[in-house]
Amino acid sequence: DWNETGQAQSQNRSDRLCPMSLFEFLMVLVSIIIGLGITEVLKGIAQMVRCRQSVTPYWVHSVLIVFVMIALLQQWWEIWDLQMVSGWTFPGLLLMLSGPVGLFLIAHLLFPQPVRGADIREYYYGEMRPVWWLGAATVVLATLFRPIVTGFELFVINNATSFIGLGGFIILGLTKNRIVHAILVPLFLATILWDVLALSFEIGQ
Repeated sequence: DWNETGQAQSQNRSDRLCPMSLFEFLMVLVSIIIGLGITEVLKGIAQMVRCRQSVTPYWVHSVLIVFVMIALLQQWWEIWDLQMVSGWTFPGLLLMLSGPVGLFLIAHLLFPQPVRGADIREYYYGEMRPVWWLGAATVVLATLFRPIVTGFELFVINNATSFIGLGGFIILGLTKNRIVHAILVPLFLATILWDVLALSFEIGQ
């Protein structure tokens, strides 16, 4: 009995002292950056609600906010697949962070400063325009990350939304045509929802 008790206590101590896995170690930094991006979106929404009497909203901008929020959650959700990668390099880490960092910057630029008294349509077609080129760069780096670092294939169905996003971001970066924006931004939202619901609805299998 004493031996069994001693072995159980030893096993419990060993479990408590078990170091985190490499995947858990990397996920700490990724989760912090994605969490900061989500915070930017929620804080921006809260400021717009608080200043709603003086803010002139723009529906395309509102759709974009939803898209960025889902994209942040999707980044965190799909990183689960990387737990099978056994080794990492520092350049590989930088490439992995390109998606979360790019989305954080986009989330920050989504909202004017200060929000009070802002005309969101004017801000959308004015100061916010660098978002589209930042989005294009983020898509390129985040899409190339897996083939370069993990050896995953590039031209797969899971990357379809990335290719659509890249083309759309470039178009929106080149034009201020409101009809084009009114078509493409909701299309971004529809494609990312399709990606989540059809391709990555469940993880851990």
